[in-house]
Amino acid sequence: MFICDRICAIREAKKLSLGDIEKRCGLPRAYISRVENGHTLPSIETLEKRAELPGGFSLDMGPDNAA
Repeated sequence: MFICDRICAIREAKKLSLGDIEKRCGLPRAYISRVENGHTLPSIETLEKRAELPGGFSLDMGPDNAA
């Protein structure tokens, strides 16, 4: 599974909208959409920083842990 598919699957499993992620992580929803659609890749630093924020969008990258 590609990172774009993984991010989208986790967001959908948690029943979050792009707007919810924007509010929690501070990333523009257009950027999140481009990542989910495979048009751009987030840096490791971006993923790490967003996962550390209170209420951040946690990305458990273990096998099939989308819930």
